[in-house]
Amino acid sequence: MRLRKPSIISTWRNLKTIEPAHKLKIDQNKLQNCRSNILNLVNVL
Repeated sequence: MRLRKPSIISTWRNLKTIEPAHKLKIDQNKLQNCRSNILNLVNVL
């Protein structure tokens, strides 16, 4: 059974919330999660 990769739309939504990380004080977990989403997206394309 294959793991479902995040959809492009939800990944874009996550990316749009990043903006300046220092301004929003995004924690490292969210940042790492976003990075892996980007890598997953690149693997799909």
